[in-house]
Amino acid sequence: MLRVRALVQLLAVVATAGAAAQPSFDARDLAGHWDRASPLESFANTPGGTRANDQAGAREAPLTAAGRAAFDANKPGYGPRRAMERNDPMGRCEPLGLVRNLVAEIVAPHATFEIVQTPTRILQIFEYRHDWREIWLDGRALPAGDDLYPKWNGFSVGRFEGDELVVDSAGFDARSWLDKLGYPHSENMRVEERYRRVDADTLELVITVTDPELYSAPWRSDVKRFSANRGKARRFDEQIYCIPAEEMTYQDLVGTGNVIE
Repeated sequence: MLRVRALVQLLAVVATAGAAAQPSFDARDLAGHWDRASPLESFANTPGGTRANDQAGAREAPLTAAGRAAFDANKPGYGPRRAMERNDPMGRCEPLGLVRNLVAEIVAPHATFEIVQTPTRILQIFEYRHDWREIWLDGRALPAGDDLYPKWNGFSVGRFEGDELVVDSAGFDARSWLDKLGYPHSENMRVEERYRRVDADTLELVITVTDPELYSAPWRSDVKRFSANRGKARRFDEQIYCIPAEEMTYQDLVGTGNVIE
């Protein structure tokens, strides 16, 4: 009995020491630089997507007939539908849009996005393309009517449900794609993001797209994971821009086949 008691006490000490070794963090504080940690670079784990070792869990996107037509019209330069003549907005240096920034373009060597957080607003700064968006936390509602017009990153408001940040967004320019694979959306798309800081070094994100025009049901992403990059704050901003004239010159040189429509 004494040995059992001693073993229990030892395990308690080890557990306490392990907990003490973990950096403390505020689950509602999402500020910092975050690098992509999950392998998937598309909106969800769709068949033929980038998670080759997890095809058993792949699910088809719930496209409507109009959604399928829009998807077929998009010709990506990446993934299973890669075409030599393509119309990816990325190849024309157009803004990538909020969802694609979040799920597909935070990759090496520019794998970081930054969160700047205040009591009333969050700014997300995407290193690639030097893009940013704002999330209002002051209790305002999303715009409606004529005030809700298409923008590349939409309008976003957020709130905390417990320790989870819930962000609702609307008002998107339909020319952007959801990811590199060419999944489309309409101007009427609504987006919900749920951020959860799991520990001091891990941030998780799940996105749900609701777009009845192109998808027959709300479409939920897989879990996106990001790791804290504390060293990034000590380096200068890379200021990565995409200049159309230079991009077109590059395409002429390498013969990408990307077309301007």
